[in-house]
Amino acid sequence: METQLQPNQNVEIKSKKEVNLRKLLNIIGFLIFGGLDLTIITNPPHSTNEIKEFLLFIVGSIFIYYVLVNLYFIGKLWRKVVYAILIVIGGINIFIIFYLSTSSITH
Repeated sequence: METQLQPNQNVEIKSKKEVNLRKLLNIIGFLIFGGLDLTIITNPPHSTNEIKEFLLFIVGSIFIYYVLVNLYFIGKLWRKVVYAILIVIGGINIFIIFYLSTSSITH
């Protein structure tokens, strides 16, 4: 009898826990952004320009959220990319907080 050697194959196994977490995060995102969409009905903006800006904000937020959630579950390298993006977004938010608190806004 002769043994046949097979090359080592990298098989990525996704656990049921990861699949459930991904589904949960997608459902949470749907509920959050669905609630944001409903605010147009419950608290209507004053002008069409405000409606466009609000919808652009929601669409941009949805895009960023779902891209980051789905990148996170691709693999370990992409998890590090997601963490780096979240750190950059957090840093930008802190900068904007200080910038807006120190600058005067004319009305």
